[in-house]
Amino acid sequence: MFKWLVEFFNGQSALGFAPLAAMVMAPVHCLFGLHIVRRGVIFIDLAVAQFAALGMAFAVMRGHEVGTSQAYWISLGFALVGALMISLSKFKLGRVPHEAMIGIYFVAASALGIILLENTPHGVEELRDMLTGNIIFVEQKHLVSTAWIYAAIVVVLILLWRPIVAVSLREPNAPKGAMIVLYDFIFYSLLAFVVASSVQIAGVLLVFTWLVMPAVAVFFWVSRMKSAVRWALPVSILMSLFGLWASEKKDWPTGATMVVVLASVVAVSYVARLLIPMRPTAEQDTEIEPAVA
Repeated sequence: MFKWLVEFFNGQSALGFAPLAAMVMAPVHCLFGLHIVRRGVIFIDLAVAQFAALGMAFAVMRGHEVGTSQAYWISLGFALVGALMISLSKFKLGRVPHEAMIGIYFVAASALGIILLENTPHGVEELRDMLTGNIIFVEQKHLVSTAWIYAAIVVVLILLWRPIVAVSLREPNAPKGAMIVLYDFIFYSLLAFVVASSVQIAGVLLVFTWLVMPAVAVFFWVSRMKSAVRWALPVSILMSLFGLWASEKKDWPTGATMVVVLASVVAVSYVARLLIPMRPTAEQDTEIEPAVA
């Protein structure tokens, strides 16, 4: 794999800009995913990603090519609508948990996407690409614009990290009333921008994988957010690159291979955590620190 990385940095890789795209996209998704996993509402990222894919399906139905600015803005609009719906349904009514509502949004968005693509000339191919993506075909200009969007989003997320975490954990000093919905909407809107930029490159499955699997693998071992960030970000990058390398060597589907590699990391981490007892330490508390001190 080291030789493969050397070939990539020398411009000799057959995967083009895919390794660089993985190094840019994986850690940003992971940063959001750490927060989502600690909230315990896992379907959120999958639902937002599916709303973005629904927007892409609507754009394709209207005759826009995937990867165009028109398709991006339509996808972003749908993702923002999904973020707003998730934020407004935060409050538990009766015995229905928030996660159930998010799951309903995901299924409904998936079904609507299938209906929209049914009437397009290449509906099956478009649906497959939205699920598994085509990261090996990412262009340099698209990657650069996505990187700039990510940079701006991460800056905003860091600036608002403390109040967003306070809302997530229902801390005594957390914003109250309508401010809870506002901060949730801000967080999910930032996630929507990230997802709308990445779904058309990597697909829904890989986006969900980047958001959830590195965080889950690390939270088996640590509890504090600051420690989780130090471990999860490099894990997401290295395992994504390993998935790309395995895909090229074995001639396997790229996105699916990366998903399986990261899922294997979660499985190994889970089994190891079962077999290796850990003493309670200060690391095992429930306090969340900001990602950046």
